[in-house]
Amino acid sequence: MDVADTPLRVVFDAHAITPRRSGIGEYSAKLLAAMCETPDSGIELSLYANGRITPLRSADEIPAITEGIPDGSLYALRHQWELPLLLRRERCDLFHMPDFLAPLLLPVPFVCTIYDLIPLAKPEYIARSLKVRLLPLYRTIVRRSTRRAARVLTISEHSRRDIVRMLGIDAARIDVTPLAPTVEVSNAAWPQSLAGRLQRGRYLLYVGRHDPYKGLGFLLDAFAAVSGDPALDGVTLAIAGALDNRYGYADKVAALGLGDRVVFLDYVSEEQLSPLYANALAFVFPSLYEGFGLPPLDAMRHGVPVLCSNRTSLPEVTGDAALLFDPEESGAFASALREICGNASLRDKLIRSGIQRQEGFSWTITAALTIEAYKRAAKVHTQE
Repeated sequence: MDVADTPLRVVFDAHAITPRRSGIGEYSAKLLAAMCETPDSGIELSLYANGRITPLRSADEIPAITEGIPDGSLYALRHQWELPLLLRRERCDLFHMPDFLAPLLLPVPFVCTIYDLIPLAKPEYIARSLKVRLLPLYRTIVRRSTRRAARVLTISEHSRRDIVRMLGIDAARIDVTPLAPTVEVSNAAWPQSLAGRLQRGRYLLYVGRHDPYKGLGFLLDAFAAVSGDPALDGVTLAIAGALDNRYGYADKVAALGLGDRVVFLDYVSEEQLSPLYANALAFVFPSLYEGFGLPPLDAMRHGVPVLCSNRTSLPEVTGDAALLFDPEESGAFASALREICGNASLRDKLIRSGIQRQEGFSWTITAALTIEAYKRAAKVHTQE
């Protein structure tokens, strides 16, 4: 076989694929599944998981290979010495780290995925102790990894500009591989756990973490400002995402007099997330900074009108299919909430445009762009 026809042997770090996986885990699982389904890709995939490198022949094998990986394993110290030994033994060509913390002594070229640079762009939203102890370390590691990488992948043009501006990386070394919806539309029944807590079609939905840059504080203030408006009569605010008591949102709800108008749902399984999206009156996403922002696309996929922050990458992702607002302008935010709840024709328009918008994003496209980046990385390495 001609060398040019020899498949590129790529190892993907799968330690983010955990039972309660976050965004990196979703990215990893969806991307891997799509690459497995890409015909004549010219690559052979293997997964680094649970102390070994295992060939991946189909997406059906991903759960078994990643079974039992605990949360946080992507950042385990043992990868620094374990992975280089495995890569040498398996004679691999390229390694993909789906984050910035690549081992220092890799024997093969690697690509890394940088989703955003929130700690550098919004340091004021990092707890003071973490800012003092970890921010300089984060800056050093992410700069070192991106400069060592054969290619840097990111998920939006906005993130590419930030990487160039804040890390000094040549834009020509960065490949943009946009994401796609992650929550499958299902026919699952309304979850019993939500019965009595939410009225179908009469709640605004937020999905995501509780970190301050996500804008939950602004959302609560705006919701309080319009909670007495006739357009929001009987409308509650549902906040889905792992509870985080560090930021005092429950106390804020009480101080604003919202009582049972706000429902904290904690972590919601994927099986429950689809009906939760589908039955919302509207989806609200007030984030101040996103590398991409998947939840608005997931909401659009479920036929839900989207009210979205006008910051960073979000206009790039949502286009004209969302009602955009400035989350830090309390009056404008409150007005947008009132409009999306009280204007049925606007909701219908946003539903139609949202369904069309999300169809332009697919994991098949993400996989194809990623495979092209792998081949560019390997080509650059062979020419050095």
